[in-house]
Amino acid sequence: MKKILLAASAAAAVFVTVSSAAAAIMPVTFTAPGADGSFSGTFGDTGITSTTFTDTFTFTLPTGLASSTVSSTFQGATTDVNFTSVTLNGQTFNVGDAGKNEFRFIDDLSVTSGEQTLIVSGTSAGNGSYSGTIAFAPRAVPEPATWGLMILGFGGIGAMTRSRRRRAVFA
Repeated sequence: MKKILLAASAAAAVFVTVSSAAAAIMPVTFTAPGADGSFSGTFGDTGITSTTFTDTFTFTLPTGLASSTVSSTFQGATTDVNFTSVTLNGQTFNVGDAGKNEFRFIDDLSVTSGEQTLIVSGTSAGNGSYSGTIAFAPRAVPEPATWGLMILGFGGIGAMTRSRRRRAVFA
């Protein structure tokens, strides 16, 4: 009985270890932001030995627009990867190409500040790999001086319109 319990606990420990590794969150490596606040990053997976896979990438972005591509290249029967689903925050990527060279993309997806989730699912022929890029651009937000000039301009237009109405009444 003791051996059965020991074997069962060892099997459970292996199952927990395998499950944790399979569900591991993978890294995205970002470049330093440019002068305009935009930046990009890379992600991917190599040596995919399981027939089906799902990779989850989580990362933080500020509010703005995100674009991303993911691709795999057929180099032989064992390196073939076919994407079944690619999503960023639940938004499905468009299919650019399918077959030997898989390609998926999404352009100008509006993101809010905080954690983002990219999920790549597919099948592998035994030693597959894929890679991708994600680019971020901040939204253009008018500066306070621009807002002030805009409000002043609307006030000037209102004053001119009111002045013209008064002249029309007296004429």
